[in-house]
Amino acid sequence: MKILVIRFSSLGDVLLATSVIKPLHENGITIDFLTFTPFDQLFEKDSRVKNVIKINKKDLKNISAIREFSKSLKGYDLILDLHSNLRSLLIGYFSGITVVRYKKNSIKRRLYTKPFLRRFIKDRFNVVDAYSETLSKIGIKSKKIRPEVVLEKEEIESMRRYLPDNFVVIGAGARYKNKSYPYFQEVSSLFLKKGINVVLIGSDSDKKFDTKPFPEGVIDLRGKLSLRESLSVISVAKVTVSNDSAVAHMARAVKTPLLMIYGATHPYFGFYPFEDEGDYILKGLPCQPCDLHGKKECRFKNAECLNIDPEVVYLKALNIMKNSL
Repeated sequence: MKILVIRFSSLGDVLLATSVIKPLHENGITIDFLTFTPFDQLFEKDSRVKNVIKINKKDLKNISAIREFSKSLKGYDLILDLHSNLRSLLIGYFSGITVVRYKKNSIKRRLYTKPFLRRFIKDRFNVVDAYSETLSKIGIKSKKIRPEVVLEKEEIESMRRYLPDNFVVIGAGARYKNKSYPYFQEVSSLFLKKGINVVLIGSDSDKKFDTKPFPEGVIDLRGKLSLRESLSVISVAKVTVSNDSAVAHMARAVKTPLLMIYGATHPYFGFYPFEDEGDYILKGLPCQPCDLHGKKECRFKNAECLNIDPEVVYLKALNIMKNSL
């Protein structure tokens, strides 16, 4: 059986979609993966994926382009659509290939932003669990699937030589301000006082919400590494502390313990780490979550959801690190 897995963007979503590769491979299925560039880099060393079909988003900008591209998809018994948006729906339709889609819970996620309606939503949602349920539709039963990016030893060692022996990774960036914890500088100072080095991972744009300089001694690699180099650095960290952003899911994909900090968003949206992957901090204010993606301005103008004592973050991260040893 040959399956095409579709997940376009963003980076965190594609990382979580890697969770289906292992169970598909173990069931003897030939896997091709369709995604946007540059996320194809995630599969460079993964022998379980036969072909990675990479495409630029601009090349699927209209229905005519999507139809033409879809007709080029040949030889698949099934499409596993892990995006379930209009673009992936049209690809399935125009290709003529049987499609199985994941249930993304989009309506409930949006309703969860409304305090009155939230009280009636009692179930718990996780994107990776939803992917597992999608696999069950094609007869693959997996009790525990997890995101996984395959790194070669040489990749890791080539980065390790430039890194201190004992360090934590901090993912201080986020796409929107109300997802960005403002006290990572103070958390960094606490780690440094403990004799634990701090490495910042992310893109150059992740610096836009920095409220103050990081303390001397912090190794800032934001914008200086490729995607796979960043994953290699995270893979040898003792723990990763991150906003609700791609760095959190990078840590999950390379099995580094994770502490995730929630602001305007919420674990119910499905991106929280499982207990075997780490933990998260959520103040649990009545106004949380205020927005599905965290892009709205705080209506109270104070982002109280992110007013979390740096010592609380530091101690929780330290506890996760100790428990993982």
